[in-house]
Amino acid sequence: MSTRFILVLIASLLAAAVRGAESTPPAPTAAATAAALKSAGLSSAQLLDGLKAGLGTIVEVAGAELMKPGAVQVATPTSMGKLESTLRRLNQAGAMDGFKASLNQAAATVAPQATAVLKGAIGPLTLADATSLVGGPPDAGTRLLRKATEAALRAKLMPLVSQAIAANGTAAKAKDLLAKAGPMAAMMGVPSAADLETHLYAQVLDSSFGYVGKQEAAFRANPAQFKHALAAKVFSLEKK
Repeated sequence: MSTRFILVLIASLLAAAVRGAESTPPAPTAAATAAALKSAGLSSAQLLDGLKAGLGTIVEVAGAELMKPGAVQVATPTSMGKLESTLRRLNQAGAMDGFKASLNQAAATVAPQATAVLKGAIGPLTLADATSLVGGPPDAGTRLLRKATEAALRAKLMPLVSQAIAANGTAAKAKDLLAKAGPMAAMMGVPSAADLETHLYAQVLDSSFGYVGKQEAAFRANPAQFKHALAAKVFSLEKK
């Protein structure tokens, strides 16, 4: 292994570490957390209770949004960009639109199921989790939930994604697009059923947490919306 290669590798690792440090806000110190709690008149137990109550409300409202028609809009896989352009040029846009509708129907079936998993993750949260909200970023609660639930969400939602794609015939619709695009389109290819499942799952996950993040921002901007007094105090700590 050459010295030049080693130096390039070290430089790449250092650059990645710097990017990671820049994207992750520093954790609040114990002293900063204690000062914030004292200023708000909260005990550690009240901080945890307020976190759980607040996240419960946020998830409930976000879940209601996910239930609305058209709440989740799934983008076409980027690998199908050339195929889509070809179909639209051949006045076969309807076929692509039908494929997109199939993706969105599958997403609409799966997305609301995420709410139960998110709710179930709130109870086991600890005081250490709660302190991450103090002085954290505006979406600290959403980040906390995502970290705590990603494994459970995958276990719960991936089988549902597979069932929804199979029931809608989404993979078959993708193959039909090639036939409509003509013989020259064969080299473009289409995603396999497994690829479509991975794509749809990622889109559903991002949409679900997008709604949670949106609601967290709204409640932080106006904590008086919380019916639970401790939740209102906890989610207004950064304003102190």
